[in-house]
Amino acid sequence: MSKYLLKPKLGTIKQAFFLEDENGKIVYEGKMIQFKLFGASPFELINHITNKTEEHKIGKTVTIEQGGNDFLSVMSKRSYFKYDDKKIWDYLHELGIRIDSKPLSNKIGMTYEVSFEGNPLATIASSSPKGKSIITTNMYYDVTCEEKDLDLVFLVAFSIAKTEQIFYN
Repeated sequence: MSKYLLKPKLGTIKQAFFLEDENGKIVYEGKMIQFKLFGASPFELINHITNKTEEHKIGKTVTIEQGGNDFLSVMSKRSYFKYDDKKIWDYLHELGIRIDSKPLSNKIGMTYEVSFEGNPLATIASSSPKGKSIITTNMYYDVTCEEKDLDLVFLVAFSIAKTEQIFYN
């Protein structure tokens, strides 16, 4: 298993996420090609290990609140975006992806255990860059997976980061 860090590119309207290996080398990226105010924007998903590039239409994140103003309402929040005109969680579920989550035991954040067709695929956990609070940097994630699974694992990690979705079993 290899370890990676998923991090966002901040300070620009064109959203992007990068997956770096332990040496800080970018191995995967998902970047917006053109910002569209209405509708989905074209994104490139680039695997720098295999030199494979795919273009997909990725919509804006939609969040639906299903509770009140208390702490438990956070757990009933549902967020998604459209990936090539299909809700991302439906798309991943149809591929055979399942995600179980639980709070981190030693700090604020979540751990996501990702399986594919019933087999363990990856672990994705909330992280923070050195010297920064996880509260202000909630789009950083530690990702552990096999290099051969990066295409699918990046899409799952990207989806969790983009939606800030919390899953409970």
